[in-house]
Amino acid sequence: MREGGGRNHGGVAARRAGIFGLVAVLVSGCTAGAGEAGTSRPLRIMAASGEGAVLFDPATGAMSGHLRSGGRAWQDRESAESGANVTCVARCPDVAVSQTPADERPAMAPFLLTGKGRSPFAVSAAERAHVLSARSVTDAVVEEADGSGHSWIRVARPGGTDRVKAGHRGYQWVESTDGNVGFAFPWRAEKPASYLLRFVRGADGWRLSTSAAKTVAEACVAVAIADRGECVTGDRAAAVVTRSMDGQGGFATTVRGLGPDGRIAWRREFATEAGVTAHPTGPSIGISDGDTFTLLDPGGRTVRERSGVMAARFTPQGELVLLSPTGEVEWLPAGSIERTL
Repeated sequence: MREGGGRNHGGVAARRAGIFGLVAVLVSGCTAGAGEAGTSRPLRIMAASGEGAVLFDPATGAMSGHLRSGGRAWQDRESAESGANVTCVARCPDVAVSQTPADERPAMAPFLLTGKGRSPFAVSAAERAHVLSARSVTDAVVEEADGSGHSWIRVARPGGTDRVKAGHRGYQWVESTDGNVGFAFPWRAEKPASYLLRFVRGADGWRLSTSAAKTVAEACVAVAIADRGECVTGDRAAAVVTRSMDGQGGFATTVRGLGPDGRIAWRREFATEAGVTAHPTGPSIGISDGDTFTLLDPGGRTVRERSGVMAARFTPQGELVLLSPTGEVEWLPAGSIERTL
């Protein structure tokens, strides 16, 4: 199962979900698989918004949607087992489920997964469709492919549709926490940067950007691609996450924070599979190591810590979603996070 970008892993970027990833997707980047059931890996928040959150439990292989108002909206194991990708539609925990256009897999039409169960998500008429980002069927970015091996990316907006040449299959999506910029690239390509596509979001939806802006998000994606890592980014804060696993199945995570100039400003290492999240508009990066959540300033210094936190993720509105070891989900209001941690 891939995440998503969401927009970040507990930061690969909130709407899309994955663990190694983006590039958590391996993961928030994005992208890699969610892993196998039966392990001791911590629960993770795959995506979150002000209305709900999507969780993944590596121990059971189950993915579940939780409402902020209380209760579980849905639970699904089949999507995770099939290697599907999920992205929140409009708001979590409603998600669109799809697969990358890999020839070895049977074609699967995208579908919605909500508290009412599964239903068609008619976002594409292509033979194979991979939903990178979606607010609705008329506001989405979709990787499409046909049976002849041709692929492209279609950008749907309420006022029209653009078709962008892809040049490769298997794109991964990195979206900033605030949802204003997005990047797509084929993470399995020999030179992913050669196929990098940049998107900006306006009142009428996503549009392809033809130039590289000198932003922390742009720098983050460039480093993540070069290092085969994850990019977790907001408007002012970003971090590149790389992961490894030893021969005994032990995980290690390295987090490198970027400064305003796009250069590496600090580095932290964890002997676990840590989750990373970026504030949508502020300068903070958050890291959860399965037991403690740490909020860092632009220099990598600890601002606040809270124990008893298995995973955490900022929402596009700047709220902080915390997951306890018992599976309880808590939303900390924007503007009061430092006081309430």
